[in-house]
Amino acid sequence: MAKQRMKLIDISTELLHAQPAFSDTPAVLQTEANTENGGKRSILLSSLHNGTHMSAPSAYLEGADSLDCYAPERFIGECRVVKAKGALTGAWIESMSLYQCDKLLIKGEGKGKIDPSAAEVLVDSGIKLIGTDAAVIGIEPMNAEVRRILARADCLVLEGLNLENVEMGTYFLLAQPLLIEGSEAAPCRAFLAEDYLYWNR
Repeated sequence: MAKQRMKLIDISTELLHAQPAFSDTPAVLQTEANTENGGKRSILLSSLHNGTHMSAPSAYLEGADSLDCYAPERFIGECRVVKAKGALTGAWIESMSLYQCDKLLIKGEGKGKIDPSAAEVLVDSGIKLIGTDAAVIGIEPMNAEVRRILARADCLVLEGLNLENVEMGTYFLLAQPLLIEGSEAAPCRAFLAEDYLYWNR
């Protein structure tokens, strides 16, 4: 019997060409030295919030957990992708069926953001990871308020996604951030699996 292959959709944004959030400096790759065999060694200069990245509660809440405190299992699992035009409100979120859904990605052509009322409804529904194709999850000028609501509920945030080739539906998310001690955020390579695979020991 032919072995089943995993089908993955890359939902990452290329780091060097990503639009930086707020006033963050764009990522720059500098070649430090060439090796004897013609290879090279480079240095990456970048904010941890550039491109596709995961943010922990410590990004907006003093004393909260940094990203390295979370087990790898928190960054993967079944997720829902929804389409939105403009900012999502609490009333819009309540109209959705999010039963047993703890990971949600918002596809909004770079404008998939939420207001504080939506953040409140989401954490009350049990959301533990929310992602968006926008550079930031919260609407301006209330992004900090949105992020504090999510942080108090221990909800992780995945920003700067590329959801252009993703339809609404249920997927399996794989989005492991770099392991950096004490960091409030980290670059992330994120994928969606379209089919479900089960592994046995």
